[in-house]
Amino acid sequence: MSLFKAGRKQNEKFNRKRAKSGPKETPVPSKSSRQDYDEEIDSDEELEKEHQKEPEIEDDVAALETTQDKRIRLAKQYLRHVQEEEQERDEYADEKELASGMARTLKESFLSATGKSYRALGSKYTGYELEKATSLHWKKQRLSPTCCTLSSDDAFLYVGCKSGWVVRWNLESKQRTAYFQAKNSSIQSLTVSHDMKYLVVADGTEEIKVLDGVSLAQLNTLKGHSKPVTGVVFRLYSYQLFSCSADRTVKVWSMDEMVYIETLYGHQSQVSSIDALSLERLVTSGGMDQTLRIWKVAEESQLVFNSVAEDFSAAKFVSNDLFVSGSVEGSFALWSSGKKKPLHRMKQAHGLQDVGLPNWISAVGVLANSDVVASGSCDGFVRLWKLVAKRNTIQPLLQIPVQGFVNAIEFTRDGRFLIVAVGQEHRLGRWWTLRNAKNQTLLIPLCLEA
Repeated sequence: MSLFKAGRKQNEKFNRKRAKSGPKETPVPSKSSRQDYDEEIDSDEELEKEHQKEPEIEDDVAALETTQDKRIRLAKQYLRHVQEEEQERDEYADEKELASGMARTLKESFLSATGKSYRALGSKYTGYELEKATSLHWKKQRLSPTCCTLSSDDAFLYVGCKSGWVVRWNLESKQRTAYFQAKNSSIQSLTVSHDMKYLVVADGTEEIKVLDGVSLAQLNTLKGHSKPVTGVVFRLYSYQLFSCSADRTVKVWSMDEMVYIETLYGHQSQVSSIDALSLERLVTSGGMDQTLRIWKVAEESQLVFNSVAEDFSAAKFVSNDLFVSGSVEGSFALWSSGKKKPLHRMKQAHGLQDVGLPNWISAVGVLANSDVVASGSCDGFVRLWKLVAKRNTIQPLLQIPVQGFVNAIEFTRDGRFLIVAVGQEHRLGRWWTLRNAKNQTLLIPLCLEA
């Protein structure tokens, strides 16, 4: 039986007894009960006023397209995109070769979407080539890089920093191709759509900036959160966008129409991170409310993980059912959506500071649908881990020397490069500064056997 159960009532107070009993299924409030939340968070009221100003003809046109029609339209759009990609790879391919390439691409997408494209790569890593690493740095990004995201073809890297600049790098030429400045703010999070049509930026304000993924020209601004947005992520292969905020909410948006869809309530403090794969399912970390949550959006339900009393700073999906987390208390943990407690938890994964406190996990990274994950802190290393025993246990794999605060970690999809955004300061504050570190983004080659 599924652990997700749709319900009608929402606990309005934080029940501390549940913090000892593991994950609890908490239904997202029904539409009728959301009015109570609007008294505290007025973003929905503002959006309703905006929608009332829109011409009624747009609603009539939207109503003509049924859910099935929309699915067919999006499927055709995706097929055209796949066909164009195959033609770009081999412009001389005949129809039979083109059809074969499309079938292969669609199969890979299906396996990835269902979480069945598992790749056992951990045993194939033999080391790293730090001397061949590339440092990406631009003088206007003078403060620490805070976040980064890759295009779906691994050709372009987007990097945001504390000084408010977003830069688009061509990874083949190692050249800047575009940039964007968010004035008087620090970039908190970036996400790019699968076709690079949109780059979405959380710039430390309550607004979400929507940019063109190629030119980085601003296209739109999404308004709805009442406090700074802390994370944004696209659902894979779609224009469905998810955002989280210091206002304790998660919001769902549609980039097809550039509109707000709904708000998900449950966290009792600032939401510190958010991640999604291809399913309509999210994982979020709640920071000081000491919970991790998986949201099943379509069913309006959530699964709460609170068996470990720690301030979770980051969380990412490994597959549709597995995810990893990092905490301020320094632990790195592997979780399953079907288990109340972590499958495995590495306490003090990055050692202790001189004063005896653990180095807190500032970033986690995953090679999706594989057995390789990573964590970063300020102890001078990025640590790669291998999932063993049917992906139920974490085992050390590699330690890569990186000086500074590790603020973001990404893998290229073939697993041959590790991308690390590292700086003198932690991405969220200036509690202390590592003067010997350099503000940069490193592209580190990994030794992977064929």
